[in-house]
Amino acid sequence: MDKNGKLFGKISIVDLVVILIILVVAIGGVYRFTAPGAAVSRGEATVDFTIRIEGPRAFTLENYAPGLRVYDNRANQFIGHVVGFRYEPHTVPHSLNDGTVIFAEWPDHVTIYLDVQAQGRYTDTAIYVEGTYEITANSVIMIRTRYVEVEGRIDSVWAR
Repeated sequence: MDKNGKLFGKISIVDLVVILIILVVAIGGVYRFTAPGAAVSRGEATVDFTIRIEGPRAFTLENYAPGLRVYDNRANQFIGHVVGFRYEPHTVPHSLNDGTVIFAEWPDHVTIYLDVQAQGRYTDTAIYVEGTYEITANSVIMIRTRYVEVEGRIDSVWAR
């Protein structure tokens, strides 16, 4: 290194570090998008999924109707439209004195199943709706519609 901070009198150390950083980023990008395990889009699809909402009061049923837009409340992202819903009485476990557990109905509470549909795409490893939102069965989701905000669990997902 000479008195001007250049290596071999031609390349400065700062220039060399910048070139190395650019090379590392370029190699990482190439590897990320061409690696054998990289997700390759297999096609566009209509994605149907069911969200199970456990335990709301029965009067909240009037807040669900086909056509409602559903958003992920955490990401504030549109994820589909309600195409239908059904409900059943909500049951909770109770322990008896002899140690057995029974499930009893919780009065005035229901379990709601929202059927949601969205446009999406699928890969070998995942299903995405409305761009980049990954839908995974058995995941917990905070949803928001025009009328309610509630936590649910995705019961099933299928692409067609």
